[in-house]
Amino acid sequence: MKSIQTVIFLSVVSSLIVNCQKPVATDKDTQSLLVSGIFGSCFSLDTCFDQYAKTTDEGASFQVFDGSGNRFYARQSILDFNTYKPIASGSKWVTAITAMRVIDCNAGNATNCGTVTAASCNNGAIGGAISLSRTTAQVLGWTGTYANVTLRQLLSFTSGLNAGGGNGSGQASCISTLPAGASSTQKDSCVDVIRDQSTGTPGALYQYNSNHMAVAQRMLEVSCNKTWDTMFTQLIVTPLGWDASQAVWRGNSRGGIDTDGSLSGAYGLSISPAHYAGMLNALLTNGTAKNSSGTNVNTFLSATSVTEILADQYNGAKIGYSQFSAFGYRWQYGLGNWRFCTITDIPAECDKDLISHSIGINGFYPWIDKNRNYMAILAVNNTGRKNGLSLLPASSTSLFFAETVRPLIHIQIGK
Repeated sequence: MKSIQTVIFLSVVSSLIVNCQKPVATDKDTQSLLVSGIFGSCFSLDTCFDQYAKTTDEGASFQVFDGSGNRFYARQSILDFNTYKPIASGSKWVTAITAMRVIDCNAGNATNCGTVTAASCNNGAIGGAISLSRTTAQVLGWTGTYANVTLRQLLSFTSGLNAGGGNGSGQASCISTLPAGASSTQKDSCVDVIRDQSTGTPGALYQYNSNHMAVAQRMLEVSCNKTWDTMFTQLIVTPLGWDASQAVWRGNSRGGIDTDGSLSGAYGLSISPAHYAGMLNALLTNGTAKNSSGTNVNTFLSATSVTEILADQYNGAKIGYSQFSAFGYRWQYGLGNWRFCTITDIPAECDKDLISHSIGINGFYPWIDKNRNYMAILAVNNTGRKNGLSLLPASSTSLFFAETVRPLIHIQIGK
């Protein structure tokens, strides 16, 4: 894989140039530590983590789990394993897993489904069982260019719903401004705005933005005749024993006035790293999650759903917008997660050294290495510019940390 260190080196150089041109609030000790870490090295998980934690706004935690879901490494600084914080784009994996839970429960292929029982999600403009191939026409009654957009394309960001042109980044403003307890009419109006502002061709381009998942969530609501919060509670929160008062979706994830989070599946969840790990265990073990007590939740996902979530979902699409492609990373995408590997455009080759991850802009970084049979979660909530490097976002520093410690993990597990 192309060196993350090289990417961050370029970012640092660019940042230092920019910072010569305008003042940036800086913690000089943190900046020095970060730069020395980029040019230097560390030789144990503890020292690497301690070095990294000093650069964060609110502290951090780091956990590594074996193929059975047993935690064999854990370290924290200020931010502990049970603290609920926003996870930004780490939410995308949760949305994809929730969607696949809906599909599995509707087909009778999963357990602990609440009222999402077999054949209960067959609603829509044209009746039929919810699946990755269901379209916006069948469920939402859309016509025109975006009538044949599938749930699969929405969860893999290849739907053509491109945030109003440009490079395809960003999102429709209504996603973050829906009033708390938004009605079906208000949600329909928002997804219609997304449709009507878009200029992309379905299936042609991968464009990383929040619009796709907002429409996917509305499709699931209409299919099941339930709100997103109801499905999320019954399919995720209750069986996994999460704290329902804290595991909430917010449209306005940066604080201020509470807004409805039922279309914020791309970024809006708060969760603790300990609880996130229990959910992620289902992807590592081909279907078995762990609840908050550490007890197995069997058949949480079908093996087919696990495969779909982690598989390459481009299906001929080209990268239109990816925040990583500017640095030379041509990572492709599954359902709600990046596929980080050496040969990105040949799925069978990519699978040989694949790291599946769902990194957040705040630095939250969960990843799975199926080849080496382990998973890890770096939990952090960097919202400021403590390191003073304005072009070095928290996601970059987390990637650098992960690339530094992955070889140390591999030595520890002997793979």
